[in-house]
This record gives sequence, C-alpha cells and structure tokens, in this order.
Amino acid sequence: MIKYIMSRKINERGIIGIGLCIIIFIFGEFVLNRISTMENPPMGNTIYILIGSAFRFISVLGVVVIIKYLYDSKKKKERRERKRKGHKLYYLKDKKSNQKEDSDS
Repeated sequence: MIKYIMSRKINERGIIGIGLCIIIFIFGEFVLNRISTMENPPMGNTIYILIGSAFRFISVLGVVVIIKYLYDSKKKKERRERKRKGHKLYYLKDKKSNQKEDSDS
C-alpha cells in the first residue's frame, strides 16, 4: 500500500494524505462527541477527551503541513523553470579556428 502511494505524483499523494487526515478528523470527532459523553466509558471520560482532541489536532496539523509541502514544491518547480529559461547558452569559438582566421587576414 505504501509503495503504491509513494509511486503516485506529488499532487495525488497530497490528495491521498488530505483524505486520510479527514478520516482521522472524523474519527477524533466521533471519539470526542460520542464516546467521551457516555455515562461510564471503560477508561474514563478524560482519556477519551484527550484522545479525540489529539486526533483532531493531528489531522488539522497534517492538512496544513501537506498544503505547505504542495505549495513549496510548486514554487520550487516554478523557480527552477524560471532559472532554466533565464540561462542563456554561449558558444565559444575554438582557439585554432580563431588563429587560422587571424593568420589568413
């Protein structure tokens, strides 16, 4: 599964990552709103509140990091393209051909 995801393009990997973060956020919401509000959950309400909040925070942080990575890679590609277009090729003449032209004249 990981090899399949890593073989995809950067944009596709970003979309897959954002999708996973959304699933984690929904799971965190479920834990926070449903399980932590039960009458007597198995390990106590506080644990489930912390777990739900942590999942929500991690998923939002993951989305922000993925968007920043996609934006930076896009800017890096544009910068590389600008640099490539701005570079001009100069062809130098051979010294031997220059000497022959000088001696012929």
